[in-house]
Amino acid sequence: MTINLRVSLAILAAGFGIEGGSELASFASRGAFQPGPNVLFVLPAVMTLIGLLFVWIGRHEWNLLHHERVRSAHIVFGLSLLGGVVGGAVIGALVAFPQLGTPLWASLAFGAAIGSLVLGTFVTYVLLVFHLVARPSQLALFGSLAWALLVSVLVASAFAAHCADIVGLAVHRTLTVPAFFSSVDTLTSYLFVSYFLLLAAYLVAHGTVARGRDAEPAQGGSAPPVVPDAPGARP
Repeated sequence: MTINLRVSLAILAAGFGIEGGSELASFASRGAFQPGPNVLFVLPAVMTLIGLLFVWIGRHEWNLLHHERVRSAHIVFGLSLLGGVVGGAVIGALVAFPQLGTPLWASLAFGAAIGSLVLGTFVTYVLLVFHLVARPSQLALFGSLAWALLVSVLVASAFAAHCADIVGLAVHRTLTVPAFFSSVDTLTSYLFVSYFLLLAAYLVAHGTVARGRDAEPAQGGSAPPVVPDAPGARP
């Protein structure tokens, strides 16, 4: 009954393991190992999209409580992707209207958009499984989110400070990776803490789904098994 949900949790957990290991290697090597911006920003989004796809495919396996949680997670993830679109739109506008220069508001908007892209994915991860795990794992999820918030603020500040550099590269259509990305790689390497905390919580959630639990374990007691929606119920 819960095969799609278990596949989704397994895919996301695998992604956390890959990203966490990559960031830990970068942290341990003091920046000598740098997976680069494509891995840092594209891989988490791709793994999340695949995981959410399996959640959507297996939506009939969720009861009303799960429906609301998953809907919220999808909305948050969509908004985080919108942040990336907004960041690209800001750069596009500054390139299209060079007379604007690089005003402070544009730098702040660009940095905030990139920061929301980073943080939004972690909020999505937390929303998906928060109700499936007990207090210790919920604390791990809170810790993961708090650490991701701190790192996303630092990343946002770095991008805001170098907004003019990115505009310059876009104007000259330069495809080289900006020099300041090495400092961004260093900042994002600290996300290994968040990824490993998520990995631990998701392994617990996977076990919960495998056992057929449906209610919030944190409330105590044994939870009833997952019951599929009746025919004609809302997806």
